[in-house]
Amino acid sequence: MKFQCPSVYSWMLDLLHCCFSLLRVRSEAIDSWKVSFKMASVTSAGLKVLHGLLHQLAEAEAGLLEGPRRVAVADRQVAAGEQQVDQQKQAIKDARRTADEANLRLRSKESDILKLEGQLNTASSNKEYDIIKGQIVAAKKDRGEIEETGLLGLEAVDEAQRRLKEIEAELQKRRQQAQAVKSEYEVLKPKLQAGIESLQQQISEAEKVIPGSEAATWKRLRLAHAATAMAPLEDDFCSACSTRITSQDMVRIRTGVFVYCRDCGRALYEA
Repeated sequence: MKFQCPSVYSWMLDLLHCCFSLLRVRSEAIDSWKVSFKMASVTSAGLKVLHGLLHQLAEAEAGLLEGPRRVAVADRQVAAGEQQVDQQKQAIKDARRTADEANLRLRSKESDILKLEGQLNTASSNKEYDIIKGQIVAAKKDRGEIEETGLLGLEAVDEAQRRLKEIEAELQKRRQQAQAVKSEYEVLKPKLQAGIESLQQQISEAEKVIPGSEAATWKRLRLAHAATAMAPLEDDFCSACSTRITSQDMVRIRTGVFVYCRDCGRALYEA
C-alpha cells in the first residue's frame, strides 16, 4: 500500500487554484486595457474628424466673406475712377478758361497797339513820337507773351482731353471688372452657403464624441476660438501653445477622456 499525504495534495490543489486565478485576473486586466485603448482610439479619431470639419467650416465661411469684400474693393475702384473723371473734366474747364482769358487779353492788347499806331500819325513832336513808339514796342512784347500763354492753354486743353479719354477707358475697364466680380460671387454664394450648411450638420454629428458633461464648456471654447478650439498632440506637447502634457493627462487622453490643455485651454487629442 502506497502512503498518501492529504496535506500535500491539498497544497498542490490550492497552488493550482491560485495560478488559475492569477491567469484569469491577468486576462481580465488585458481585456480591460484593450477596451480602454480602443475607446481612446475611437475618441481621438472622432476628435480628429471634428477638428478637420471645423477647419473646413472656417475656410468655407472665409470664402463666403471674401466675396462681399472683393465686391466692395471693386466698387471703391469704380468710385475712385469716377472721381478721377470728374477731376479731369474740371481740369479741362480750367485749361479752357485760361486759354479763353488769354485770347481776350490778346484781342485787347491788339486793339491797344492799333490805337497807339494811330497816335503816331498825330504826334506833335519827336519826343511824343518816341514815347508812343516805345509804348508800341512794350505792347507788342506783352502781346507775344499773351500769345504764348494762349498757345500753352490750348495745348493744356488738348492734353487734358487726351488724358480724359484714358481715364474714361480705365473707368470702363473697372466697371466691367466690378460686374464680373459681382456675377462670380452671385454664382458661388449659393454653393458656399450649401457647403457651410452641410458642414454644420456634419459638425453637429461629430460633436457627439464630446461627453455631455463637457458640452457647455466646449460650446464656449468653440465660440471663442472656432477652428483653433482643438489641438493635436505633438510628442506629448500641445501643438497650440507648446506646453508639455502631464503624465496624468496623457493617461486620461489615452483612455478616452476628454481633456483640455492646462495652459491654453484647447481640447486635446492624439493625431
